[in-house]
Amino acid sequence: MTTLVHIGSRDWPEEQNEQSSHGLPVPIEIQREDKATIPEVPSPKAACTNQLDEKHISVQGEAGTDPATTKVPIHTPQGQGQGPDHVDIDVVPIPPPDVGLQPWLQVIAGHFLMFNSWGLVVSYGSFQTYYTTQIAHSGNYPLQSASKNASAIAWIGSIQNTLLLVGGALGGKYFDAGYFRQMLGLGTFLVVFGTLMTSLVKEYYQAVLAQGVCVGLGMGMLLVPSVALPSTWFHKRRGLAVGIVSSGASLGGIVIPIGLRHSISSVGFGWAVRILALMSLVTLLVSNLLIRQRLPPRPAKGARFIEYQALREQREFALWTAGQFVTYFGFFGFYNYVEAWAESIGLDRHSSGGGFPLEYLLPVLNAASILGRLIPCFIADYTGPLNIQGPSLFVTALLVFVWIPCRTLGGLLAITVLYGFFSGAVIATPPAVVASMTEDLRRFGGRMGVMFLTMACSSLVGPPVMGAIIEMHGGSYDAAKVYAGAMIMGGTVLVWLSRLYKTGLRVVVKA
Repeated sequence: MTTLVHIGSRDWPEEQNEQSSHGLPVPIEIQREDKATIPEVPSPKAACTNQLDEKHISVQGEAGTDPATTKVPIHTPQGQGQGPDHVDIDVVPIPPPDVGLQPWLQVIAGHFLMFNSWGLVVSYGSFQTYYTTQIAHSGNYPLQSASKNASAIAWIGSIQNTLLLVGGALGGKYFDAGYFRQMLGLGTFLVVFGTLMTSLVKEYYQAVLAQGVCVGLGMGMLLVPSVALPSTWFHKRRGLAVGIVSSGASLGGIVIPIGLRHSISSVGFGWAVRILALMSLVTLLVSNLLIRQRLPPRPAKGARFIEYQALREQREFALWTAGQFVTYFGFFGFYNYVEAWAESIGLDRHSSGGGFPLEYLLPVLNAASILGRLIPCFIADYTGPLNIQGPSLFVTALLVFVWIPCRTLGGLLAITVLYGFFSGAVIATPPAVVASMTEDLRRFGGRMGVMFLTMACSSLVGPPVMGAIIEMHGGSYDAAKVYAGAMIMGGTVLVWLSRLYKTGLRVVVKA
């Protein structure tokens, strides 16, 4: 709404009040979205002298909201000397609505955006298995030369994952500047186009460019709007809303592997991937049509793409970030290799012992991840997100070590369900952890950039390193499992050190 505000009119002589063209009072248009009362500036003599060094007026609003600054020109009356040419009025937005149809439509939009970003990442294990096992027995598949090299195939998924995280790191600045529509449009095009090109590849490098680079860049464009836009519509229910949005990744991890496997068996790889592209197009169009920006773009003064100085200024943030870096060297190993490992030891796709098709391992993993994203995020509103991620990381590392001696289908299913749940909590809690360590939320995007870039670096090399270890040991996965478990456990130690530095030796404390 537009509000007409007269600043400092009480002390002006009557004749000057009638000549508004020479000085105050002049109606000033302020674009604002709340109904807070703007306090008057002191007398015009004080207002137009150097006593207003900071030159700003604060509009009080809902506690905990982040104000934006609007420049308002001031005309100095004749005979009153030189003063500032404007004041900065901090306009506090109205609190998020939390209820109604529009907020939940944004959750649906964000859910589908997450479906087509993280959902594709956690589904890559199906491509990994197909590339490394099925095509090894086919003489006419274009990736035949690389099919038996687990490390080479893993690079496709790693590049995809890394570009997703890099897009999250760099996209925050453009989102703050109001370019979210352009980000969504470009991301939609790249994901759909890259997936279509994947169905047509003839060489390994073409698969890297299409599925790894093109789709990865598109997913990176979708990541920031998927979480940031729905979050602005909620305050009290923000944790639940973000959890539902995040569960879109798990839904993608259920639907995509199942659909891909059944489509490949019926219509072949090329058309199966084209069907996936069509599904991405439809769901992304829904997101583009539904999503709305509640607040106008308000980039923070001095905000950076990457708030790297936070690593020097805040020890607990530096330790926590280091923990994420180490963790992601091994975190996606289970997602990428569990199906291929199960087939390598003879657990048939239709096991006679349990009757469970191994093609459903990834869907089961991601189904458990839905609960892992929702329940811990809800609890984190009361305990603090750091108190959730630390134990979740520890259990995740233990499960990888338990995976080493596992040789039965029942044991594998139990590990898969538990890993899905606790890894879901590990993935869902980092944004809340960063927010809890950020006093000035205008720096939140830059700190998220630090986090995303950190994860991107280790996610890029982690799965290929595991693939190389598997090749070095003649196809045995045990050494790769030890590597993955050790990396996650190392990250766990650093996260717990971060909590210790933040809270001291107190055990029962929100963190």
